Amino acid sequence: MRREVGVVLGILVLLAMASPVSAFSKGGGDYWHPYPTNVIPGDIVIGHGEKSDFFIPGYWTHTGIIAYYDTYYSDWVVIEAWESGIRMVLLSDFLSRYDTVAVLRVATSDYVRQNAVYFAYYQLGKPYDWGWWTKQVYGDSYYCSELVWAAYIAAGGPDIDANPGWTWTYLNGVAPQEIYDDGDTYVVYYHSV
Repeated sequence: MRREVGVVLGILVLLAMASPVSAFSKGGGDYWHPYPTNVIPGDIVIGHGEKSDFFIPGYWTHTGIIAYYDTYYSDWVVIEAWESGIRMVLLSDFLSRYDTVAVLRVATSDYVRQNAVYFAYYQLGKPYDWGWWTKQVYGDSYYCSELVWAAYIAAGGPDIDANPGWTWTYLNGVAPQEIYDDGDTYVVYYHSV
């Protein structure tokens, strides 16, 4: 049964790849949100893209980890797993893609948060993991919420997957919604247009 579910999900991902990228997790860069002022390294930025609701379970459809503040750009830098691989983007660019955005803080120490950022940083350049129905901490590829989850596990926890085992909704993976719903994360910024 699990193999059949994996095959069906794989086919859906291939169909998504064949469509224009802008039809899925990009918000088109058309959204404006007030810039968050209380951000710290290790915070998690999360977005809702209405065009990717069909493929990603839950309300939230993309996530990344805030790494550091870049004084040259006067903007925070986010590490995210994107279709082209794990990369860094400016927080303002991330925010502009989604109609609803939030910044979550993990209830842990600054030491753990910083180590989660280091882990994510060392994954830069790895490919995107299209097998979003599974998860692994130390892998050769990551999808967005898998990268954020793995960064915190590798840094010593907590486990920010609200449903860490098998579920019919999330299978064995970790979705952005599960990170949002986890008891170890809390909202420090939220805006919807």
